[in-house]
Amino acid sequence: MTGPFEHLFAPLKVGPMTLRNRIVVPPHGVSFTSGFGNTIERVIDYHVERARGGAAMITMSNFVMPPSWQQLGTWGDNLATTPFGTLDMASDPALLPAYRRLATAIHEQGATFVVQLNTTGRQYWATGMVAYGLPLVAPSPLPCPRMRQIPREMTIGDIEEFIETFAVAAANMQEAGTDGVEILAAQGYLLSEFLSPHTNQRTDRYGGTLENRMRFLVEALAAIRKRTGAAFALGVRMNGDDFAPGGLTLADTQEIAARLRATGLVDYLNISGMTYHQYPAWIADMAAPEATFADQAAAIRRTVPGLPICVVTRIGSPELGERLVASGQTDMVGMARALISDPELPNKARRGDSDDIRRCTYSNQSCSMGQTLGRGVGCLHNTAVGKEAQLGIGKMKPAARRKRVVVVGGGPAGMAAARVATERGHEVVLFEKDERLGGQNLMTQQIASRRGFAEVTRWQEHRLRKLGVEIRLGSAATIEAILTATPDAVIVATGSTPRRSGHSALRPDVPRLPGVEQANVLTVWDVFQNPDRVGARVLLIDEDPHLAGLYTAEHLADLGRQVEIVTADLLPLREMHINYMPEIYRRVRPKGVTIRTDTLVTGIDGSTVHGTDRYTNAARLITGIDTIVLAMGNEVNDGLAHALKGKVGELHIVGDCLAPRKIEEAILDGERAGWML
Repeated sequence: MTGPFEHLFAPLKVGPMTLRNRIVVPPHGVSFTSGFGNTIERVIDYHVERARGGAAMITMSNFVMPPSWQQLGTWGDNLATTPFGTLDMASDPALLPAYRRLATAIHEQGATFVVQLNTTGRQYWATGMVAYGLPLVAPSPLPCPRMRQIPREMTIGDIEEFIETFAVAAANMQEAGTDGVEILAAQGYLLSEFLSPHTNQRTDRYGGTLENRMRFLVEALAAIRKRTGAAFALGVRMNGDDFAPGGLTLADTQEIAARLRATGLVDYLNISGMTYHQYPAWIADMAAPEATFADQAAAIRRTVPGLPICVVTRIGSPELGERLVASGQTDMVGMARALISDPELPNKARRGDSDDIRRCTYSNQSCSMGQTLGRGVGCLHNTAVGKEAQLGIGKMKPAARRKRVVVVGGGPAGMAAARVATERGHEVVLFEKDERLGGQNLMTQQIASRRGFAEVTRWQEHRLRKLGVEIRLGSAATIEAILTATPDAVIVATGSTPRRSGHSALRPDVPRLPGVEQANVLTVWDVFQNPDRVGARVLLIDEDPHLAGLYTAEHLADLGRQVEIVTADLLPLREMHINYMPEIYRRVRPKGVTIRTDTLVTGIDGSTVHGTDRYTNAARLITGIDTIVLAMGNEVNDGLAHALKGKVGELHIVGDCLAPRKIEEAILDGERAGWML
């Protein structure tokens, strides 16, 4: 192919497979639960959607569990049907019909299908293990910094049973019609633990020398190859560097790669990095460099010439993918979150429509965190994730009757409503009182570590202008202006404003924080809209129900302010899973941001802030403060919505105007309104 992405869209031979391009969906858990249809069907629809969008190889995350472990978990019952309720256990023969349907559907879309085989080790409980109270296992009984559990040291019998289970799982996948399997030996999971001298302190034939530490992996590969033959692809996902004390270095991984190539068992290597010492840093967010492990992948590729290499993490655009392949750093690019955000990225790039790609924000707010918080993988601005059968590619349904629609508010909710309404065939007029579209997101994207949120505004505005939506900037939508537009339906997305009372949910008897009316008391919005009002030493009161507090504090520190956060909670960012806090602390603490927890602010007196320990009521005093910033949530701006009731035939209220929430709920609200017209 010639054109801007000639290297990215060149075919590639990988063992017995021929890939139509170099774009790979790397393995990642989806953790879909009930809702929006059968869970297994949702998993199938999700992966097929990425094949339909043009990716060359779909790699699906899966676990393996030896039969004896299954019997322990069910007190002697073999698993005639999976207890996990989803499609993630390649070693379970009961799931073969579902895998067969998935493989067939992916092949019908022109993609190849590889199943990754993973077993967890000391740093993660598989669903069944935690459900049945089975212990963590590892090469050596060393506690994990994440799980804070001491695992059981695996016996030789355990290892042999796992090797057989890997082979059985691969044979199952071959029978199901997949093109190959990939063994996970990266990121601190079990086989990675065996490879690392830090986590493997055994003295038998599976520990000590590199040859011994590789033995489990090599024997598993040999068992798979013996069971499946040469016509079945076999890959390994491995670290380019552990970036952990005493862990594998790049020199070590180059040696491992060379030895794997010498076995003749492996058709490709998939390069990642890190362990749970840095979790979730290998799922790099927008604050991290792009193509996080590209240098390691390039070094390994030079070590094993001719063996195809894939690299993963923070590869969000076809432009970056093209550079990585063209420069020889890699042969394939793994784009998990980029293809969660827009499954059609490959097809759009191939036809020269890159501006239309809904690019990943790399906030991790709905994908990685959504999974960790038990909601399953989602996407901040792709509402179809996990609901592909209802909302995916080609599912847009034209409206039964064309309507004239007025949308009030050009923030994320209003733009989403206007876009979906227009795509369904309605005539839409969008009123925005400011001179720019974007709403509150314009403030969020000013924060250096949240700059990726600018993509939401860019893509939404691009789509509206491409669709020809009439956009009236600098136009406050009065009732008269709305009625003059003669709408059949009105969607109100007028957002919210900061709560300025200082009222705390933990002090329901105090409607207004004493001293909150002082001129040196600002809101989060003031920080962005009037930064000159912010003094040198700032105290930020964080009782925001979402994510505003700590990120605003970080922004102030970037502006040169001395910032202290005070929160009544155990930690700031109450909406964020605790696993993500260490990485944020590593970023904000060097900037001088300090955090005072368990402290309830009771009053403000000039430059002094009074508080109490939440649990003992002991007095706490903070003095010498120039500016106090309230991060205490927002309140609806719904006056126009109430005034329109009874004056228009169809009225929808969306986004923060309905209830102040996060950006993903605002977008979902807006799209839902567009569908309901």
